[in-house]
Amino acid sequence: MINKARALKPEDLEKIREIQQKFYPDYPLPDFAHDHYCAFVVEDDENKIVLVAGLRPTAEILLFADKDMGQIKIVKALLEAKNASLYVGKRFGLNELVAYVEGDDTFAKGLIKHGFYPRSSAFSIKVPHG
Repeated sequence: MINKARALKPEDLEKIREIQQKFYPDYPLPDFAHDHYCAFVVEDDENKIVLVAGLRPTAEILLFADKDMGQIKIVKALLEAKNASLYVGKRFGLNELVAYVEGDDTFAKGLIKHGFYPRSSAFSIKVPHG
């Protein structure tokens, strides 16, 4: 059972739609041709699509707040950081900005209140350079 990756082809879209509708109906099918750096499928040894993958540009907003400053100042600073990040994201043609919050429900609630939406599980991997 050898898996191999290859570039996504237009004729793959029917099978990809089938996979999306059957297993991920609550998640819209991405526009792999326009919103991604590249898209590819991984096939088994019978050339059947096992999965589709797309690498798209997403920026992470890193937020470190001085919690001694008080919640009102932090929320105002959060709004300014959000606006600045949206401006830069738009200039770079990004479709999405991501902020990860761990262990601070107040901060997470503030993000949601001001336009962020919670996502399901997210995982990271470092890209090796050299």
